[in-house]
Amino acid sequence: MSNLGRFIVCAFVLAGLIGCTTAQTPTQTASFTPTPSPVRATVTPTPCPPSPDAPHIDWLESCVNPGAPADSPGRIYRNAGGVEIAVYDPLDNHHNSRVKWVWERMTESEKDRALRWFLDSARMEYVSFENRERWVIDALTKWIPRIADFTLPSDPAIALHWQTDGPSMSQHTLYEALSRIKTMALIRERGVCNYGYSHLGLVEYGGETILFASPGWQTVSVETREIFTTVWTIKEAMVIYYPQFRGWPSSCPSEYEHLKNEYYSSIWLLRMEQVLAQFVPADRKYWEETEIPFQIRNIRAQNFPACLPPASLFKTMPVPSPTPCSTEP
Repeated sequence: MSNLGRFIVCAFVLAGLIGCTTAQTPTQTASFTPTPSPVRATVTPTPCPPSPDAPHIDWLESCVNPGAPADSPGRIYRNAGGVEIAVYDPLDNHHNSRVKWVWERMTESEKDRALRWFLDSARMEYVSFENRERWVIDALTKWIPRIADFTLPSDPAIALHWQTDGPSMSQHTLYEALSRIKTMALIRERGVCNYGYSHLGLVEYGGETILFASPGWQTVSVETREIFTTVWTIKEAMVIYYPQFRGWPSSCPSEYEHLKNEYYSSIWLLRMEQVLAQFVPADRKYWEETEIPFQIRNIRAQNFPACLPPASLFKTMPVPSPTPCSTEP
């Protein structure tokens, strides 16, 4: 082969090698910059402004009630877990301090704290108590939490008179009734059981329910006297609650309603005596031989006092022949 031929062949070979090298050169990948995630701002809830009308409950958070009408805003109260357990309604005419508690959502501790809250003299009105307010507060907060049995009395003659159109006998009913008491008054010489208008939320105690001045009361324990105060407070609370539950204008708008109210509240009284008396076996004779049989006879014989206006509000009313509310030991 001539030199020219060799030159031509080498040129073709060299060109091929250059082409192959170019084809195998990798294409550079474009650089990728990730888009940063949006920054979420931490939102701090705006504290609810205080209301000049709504009562302060120091262990609950209060806020405007979103479900209330604009002209009556009210407040809701939440516990530490955010559960709504109370509502303040400025138009509420039944509850102490116009606060309704949602008992079924509350713990036992919260129920007890609520009881202490509305029994406090800052919210409960105590009339002519002769410095015995603390007696009632201590007795109720001591014994109410111990009540765990809410079955009806087993005596068929008693159970027959239970008013099924009223609130059930339950712990929720007990606390709800107590939350409707607004005023407690001491009538030292009270000779009869007189039941006032339910919407007043008034409980009137005879002197022996709080003062225990008669010698017979010194023969029983302090615990029995505390229980006596407790069960009669429950009885009177039911006298308030049952008519309100039924929508009556007062505790006894007629003789028929008065009788129904007596049966309902008296069965509560009897059952609470039976339950709490078990805590004081030393005074078993008083409870089982005197006080409880007395209440059973009242229910069976329909031996109830006449329904009278509140004595503390109507001093000029003629006093009828005394009808005892209970018996002394």
